[in-house]
Amino acid sequence: MSNDQVRTLWERGWEGHEQHQRERLSSLPLSERLRWLEEAHHLILHLSSVAPTPAGHPDGKSEP
Repeated sequence: MSNDQVRTLWERGWEGHEQHQRERLSSLPLSERLRWLEEAHHLILHLSSVAPTPAGHPDGKSEP
């Protein structure tokens, strides 16, 4: 089984998911990691610009 085939296998359930995800990400070259971080940053900026906030609360906090 090639490296590409191993990467496309999915685990069942959530047991060990975090550790497996860290192992997958650690095997990426630096350029791929930077691209992933840039895409995540753009996604966060987009979501924060379109996410509704409660009226009168620019910090997003709701009244008690």
